[in-house]
Amino acid sequence: MSQTTLPGGPPDEAVPPPELPGPSPVPPATERRPHPSRRVLLGLLGLTALAVVFRLEGRGMSLWLDEGLSVGIASHPLSEIPRVLRLDGSPPLYYLVLHLWMQAVGTSEEAVRGLSLVIALATIPVAFWAGGSLFGRRVAWVAAALVATSSYLAYYSREARMYTLLVLTALVCVTAFTHVFVYGRRRWLPLFVAGLAATLYTHNWGLYLAIGLAAGAAVCLAATPDRRPLLRSGIMAAGAVAVLYAPWVPTLAYQAAHTGAPWSDTPDPGDLAGVLGSIFGHGGILIALALVGLPALVVAGRRWRGGDEGLAAVTLGVALGVSMVAAWSASVLNPTWAGRYFGLFLPLAVLLAALGLAREGRRGVLALVLVAVLSTLPFTKFPGVGPGPAQKSNMRRAVVYVDQLASAGDLVASTQIEAVPLLRYYLGPALRYADPTGVVDDPTVVDWRDATERLQEASPETGLVPHVEDLEVGAHVFLVCPRTDIDEDSLNWFVLMARHCQSWRATLDDDPDLELVLGPVAPAPRGTPSASVFFLVYEKQA
Repeated sequence: MSQTTLPGGPPDEAVPPPELPGPSPVPPATERRPHPSRRVLLGLLGLTALAVVFRLEGRGMSLWLDEGLSVGIASHPLSEIPRVLRLDGSPPLYYLVLHLWMQAVGTSEEAVRGLSLVIALATIPVAFWAGGSLFGRRVAWVAAALVATSSYLAYYSREARMYTLLVLTALVCVTAFTHVFVYGRRRWLPLFVAGLAATLYTHNWGLYLAIGLAAGAAVCLAATPDRRPLLRSGIMAAGAVAVLYAPWVPTLAYQAAHTGAPWSDTPDPGDLAGVLGSIFGHGGILIALALVGLPALVVAGRRWRGGDEGLAAVTLGVALGVSMVAAWSASVLNPTWAGRYFGLFLPLAVLLAALGLAREGRRGVLALVLVAVLSTLPFTKFPGVGPGPAQKSNMRRAVVYVDQLASAGDLVASTQIEAVPLLRYYLGPALRYADPTGVVDDPTVVDWRDATERLQEASPETGLVPHVEDLEVGAHVFLVCPRTDIDEDSLNWFVLMARHCQSWRATLDDDPDLELVLGPVAPAPRGTPSASVFFLVYEKQA
């Protein structure tokens, strides 16, 4: 690595020659420019304001299934959240943070989603810091602009889920990793350890990032004549992360043995090829990056043994490719493939794209403008203007039609187990809630343990009839079913939900003590009803 750099500075900023002392002319007041730090602050504030505009659309929509899970889990005391997650399958960091956030700002729809928005906006200056500390000021601005206009972050900044936090922690982790292993700056090691541990505690897919970074570290070892410092750094980092993550490993092992994602398809090779398109959100963006940014990365990569920037490009590229392949391979064996998880790869992709565009001068600027425009096309309407985006759920609209009939002790019977926390959020704690296995003791949490097997064994005679018989005259049963089209290609999970809906509805219709008083109520959400439900309301007559 022969390039001369400033101590602690980016590799592309050469040490300037010394200047002769002497007075410098002071420009008139009218010609003075803002201090560089002030210009940076104003620029970042401008990008953040732009990002807020793109994230306004879609506010005020109903929470959907996963958001109901988030609020339900986070509503438990802090000390109980790790225990509760044995039933769910996720790490605890996001839920711990959301718990504190809800205590401060409340549990309304916009309040619980506000955390994701704040984190997404905070990622903009972090991206500026990441790009600048690694590659210089120009890359810093490109990285910040890519994050500010990211359609992925715009979309998930309006959901009460952990995906914006995953991007933020992974970005910190990847940046510190590059400082340690590409530039040999061991002082960044604690930040790398903290960033990787935080990523692992945010989402289980953080394990795939760890695998990718291990492959990237191997590239750095191959490019370094004296491998001992890097080996020591790697051993120290691995040991520290292992110590920090060890308390969670028993829970992770239990989750791996008993929980899963029965709603997920097994991915095929085409799904792997489409990851980057899903991250950036538009095919034209990939074309622009391939035509403009990729050639610069290839040129830099050819010098990977002789220059820090080239080694960084190759290392980040290897880490991105290996982490993607690791996630895909694991999902082939045990399906957990979902586009919303791809935010894990966004920091690596953004840093590579920013480096490639920044090194192409005016062509890179033009490509960045095109990328920003294409990224923000789905998010260019202000609230109340136009039809707005498609909603994932019609739950709030459906509840408006039925909640006037609900009273304490009524039974809400959902044939979709993951809908119970969302129903409890909108209908309140005074009702009883049941899924096909029977009344749910804690309706704020979904018990995913061996869920498919338990649903296959469930029947109305065991999960529904005894609880209907316990109802008093005048009480109501709210049957809630997903609006799902079943065909020969449907996953068994959705087939089971439809089968239980049919059997439960037939059982309630045949009960002489019950009368159907309302339904089916199935108000359509805007756009595709991807996770919508319908209600049938029965009243006990005798």
